[in-house]
Amino acid sequence: MLLAIQLQSQHLPTSVAAIFAKRLKAARTLRGLSQRALGGLVSDDKANGSVRINRYEQQVNRADMDTAAALAKTLNVPLAYLFAEDDDQADMVLAFAKLTKAERSKLLNEAKRLAAGKQGTANKA
Repeated sequence: MLLAIQLQSQHLPTSVAAIFAKRLKAARTLRGLSQRALGGLVSDDKANGSVRINRYEQQVNRADMDTAAALAKTLNVPLAYLFAEDDDQADMVLAFAKLTKAERSKLLNEAKRLAAGKQGTANKA
């Protein structure tokens, strides 16, 4: 029975709160900010802001969409980054955001071409 529960838990998707917490901490660390410093940038009160950031990172509280957007803007990351489900996706979002519009268009076209090739092979199987 215990083995069955362990196997089931391995297939459960990571919660949105856990993903957000992981990405928030990573973005904060990337920018070299403490919880207190980030809290001060998004709140009038550094002490309360620090507690808020800590609670988001510990999954005690969940940020609403407006707060998530404000955090992303303050951390200079795309909002999508804070919700990226895996590390490759998160890295791609950050890299994509740094590209020019022309570079983004080129990369997007290439990604679509690759994805279309995968769909074609999936249909043949």
